[in-house]
Amino acid sequence: MELQPRQTDVLTVVQVSRLVKNLLETSFSRIRVEGEITGFKRAVSGHSYFALTERDPEGGTLKLDCVIYRFARVAAALDLRDGQRVVATGRVTSYGGTSRYQLSVDAVEEAGIGDLLRRLEELRRRLAAEGLFDEARRRKIPFLPRRIGVVTSLRGAAVRDIVRTILMRFPARILLVDSVVQGDGAAEGVAKGIDLLNLLPDVDVIIIGRGGGSLEDLWAFNQETLVRAVAGSRIPVVSAVGHDVDRVLTDDSADARAATPTAAGTLVVPSIAELNISLEDLRSRLSVCLTRRLEVAGQRLDDLETRLRAAGDRLLDPSRQRVVESGLRLSRVVEHVLKDHRHSADLLAARLVASHPARSLGEARRRMGVLAGRIQAQGPLLLNRPRNMLSVESGRMQAIGAHLLLSHRNALDACGLRLLPLSPFAPLDRGYALVRTSGGHLIHRHDQVKPGDHVDVMLGSGAIDCTVDVLHADRVPESAGS
Repeated sequence: MELQPRQTDVLTVVQVSRLVKNLLETSFSRIRVEGEITGFKRAVSGHSYFALTERDPEGGTLKLDCVIYRFARVAAALDLRDGQRVVATGRVTSYGGTSRYQLSVDAVEEAGIGDLLRRLEELRRRLAAEGLFDEARRRKIPFLPRRIGVVTSLRGAAVRDIVRTILMRFPARILLVDSVVQGDGAAEGVAKGIDLLNLLPDVDVIIIGRGGGSLEDLWAFNQETLVRAVAGSRIPVVSAVGHDVDRVLTDDSADARAATPTAAGTLVVPSIAELNISLEDLRSRLSVCLTRRLEVAGQRLDDLETRLRAAGDRLLDPSRQRVVESGLRLSRVVEHVLKDHRHSADLLAARLVASHPARSLGEARRRMGVLAGRIQAQGPLLLNRPRNMLSVESGRMQAIGAHLLLSHRNALDACGLRLLPLSPFAPLDRGYALVRTSGGHLIHRHDQVKPGDHVDVMLGSGAIDCTVDVLHADRVPESAGS
């Protein structure tokens, strides 16, 4: 049947329905329609039904029925609700049973998302061309960071997830920087937080992030200001924005991406329990390796000892033979030398017998007898003369000694007379006194003691033990005051 029937043709209802269906599906094969969702419902069959409505400037409200079949790709990921303004993409179809047409939807996006996505892709391509997303510039996250900086909203759930996860895994130090993460100024606020943490010397890694949301909610993490701040940080940055399905530009410029804030806490610190298990495993493996090495080394040592003994016997046999031969030659030499020394000793013994002192003792006794007779004859004369000379000399020495002692004694007496006025005890005879503390220190001023102290007053004759009652700071001696 022709698409344009003649006015004279009489059409059946079926024919009209098919003509309309064919015309609609041919003219509107694929269109995009913007409107507000109303009457959204999901049937038991899995199909979703709703209408796109819009107010007519001439009055009233216009409505376009829509359907999303369960086998459409967009069906599983839908989160549509009444009052939401969307752009639906699909083809117009006609349901002949009621002579109604509808939009069979295969793609849905929030109104305005298309422009955002276009701007996002343009920014992504420009920053990628500058190398901000290159894998080569990504740095490794420190294994055991000393301090972890977190830039996020302190009123959100993300900060609780991050802090709880970190502290459950490892007792690390966390520095929190509060910042808005959605709306006007969010990108600048997070960038300032990153700059602030970069000024601190002991921050090893930075986490930026927030919970999930729509593209508009996460838009701050797609802005160029924040993307460049992340890429320019001297400290490695972990981007933990939204959920696993969300993807923002800071994920590409950061040194690491975490699917969720909780995953960021898992990423930056190891589990102390897992570390203990790994250390214990390494200790066991090291012990086994050392034991094996020692066993192998011991076996090699035994083999070397056996080989050394076998080689030593072969090497030492010639040496032992030379030692035996040398010993025999030495014995013969020693025996010859001893024989010569015995002959010399016999000669010396004969000479010693010939010069024995017993032979000269008789002559010495005779000469002593002669000398003794001469001493007895002349002894008295010799002894009297020395005694007289000794008496004279003794008298002269005594006189000289007495003269020397007298001169020294006179000089000592003169020194004593000169020192007597200088004695510290000389004024005591004139009525003065010396006052000492109980420790023996001389007292010159009134402030050296206080009431109740014991003092010792030394006089010209004897001493007085006194107790201080009153101190007079203004009293001076009469000679000083006159």
